[in-house]
Amino acid sequence: MKIVDLRENEKDQSNEKNPFRYEFYFDGGIKSYVKHLNFGKDTIGEIFYVDKNIEDATVEIAIQYNDSFTENILPFANNVYNPEGGTHLTGFTTAMTRVVNKYARDNNLLKEKEENLTKEDIREGQTAVILVGLPDPQFEGQTKNKLGNPEVRGYVDKVLSESFAMFLEE
Repeated sequence: MKIVDLRENEKDQSNEKNPFRYEFYFDGGIKSYVKHLNFGKDTIGEIFYVDKNIEDATVEIAIQYNDSFTENILPFANNVYNPEGGTHLTGFTTAMTRVVNKYARDNNLLKEKEENLTKEDIREGQTAVILVGLPDPQFEGQTKNKLGNPEVRGYVDKVLSESFAMFLEE
């Protein structure tokens, strides 16, 4: 990880408490970021990664599991972290839950009378970074904490459903 100093004229006037702007940069993109987030943890399997253009947007997702009980899912829209999630996070959790349950049923990992796994079951020990690029992102509030573009849910769902199902089969 590198921290790149983006100072303009030695001071960014938009934030007087923090006069400098910094950008975090990972060689290898979000795959590298997931690896960094899992540093010091016992990881399970390889990092799943997909990067696809759909309609006028890009969807990039990296996922890896570790042996902890906590989840660490970081959603971004146009490189802005959205701590409250939004439509991209909803599309992600919906697709993950559906794909993993289908895989488990098709491969007899879940028996006929057993209940499906919940999204909480599937997210346990999961580290993921979701990055969407949009021409016109719509955020709820000025702080950009939550993405509101309704079409993004479908984009993320479609990309993850197709790619993660293939990943599990391989």
